Amino acid sequence: MDSGSLGTILAVDDDRAVLNLLNQVLQEAGYRVLPAAGGWEAVKEFEGSDQPVELLLTDVIMPDLTGPVLAERLRALKPDLRVLFISGFHDAELVQRFVTRKGFTLLPKPFTVDALLRVVRQALEPVKTQPT
Repeated sequence: MDSGSLGTILAVDDDRAVLNLLNQVLQEAGYRVLPAAGGWEAVKEFEGSDQPVELLLTDVIMPDLTGPVLAERLRALKPDLRVLFISGFHDAELVQRFVTRKGFTLLPKPFTVDALLRVVRQALEPVKTQPT
């Protein structure tokens, strides 16, 4: 990780407007962002990244790979990968159960920029406190 970055985040959402917002807000806050418009694109970005990805920030419902399937796939490659889901379907029992069982974080849509930055910071905190 370069010294000017707070960490690398793989941001995934099939809604371009949301993806652009995530990319802009997180970059301005000092993170390195790998934007992906879907699950398979995210897998390619993850595997091709020259920096380790610390956080997967992904929508839950996407047309190709769902967020939980993507998270499982990437965690198989990097077991300590942090996962933060964003979803407009936060009331869905399935999402809540999956998120709680795996210890992942869920940020319901719509969200504010402040809320996004707060949960991203919280999701990355345990990574930052470990000696490198």
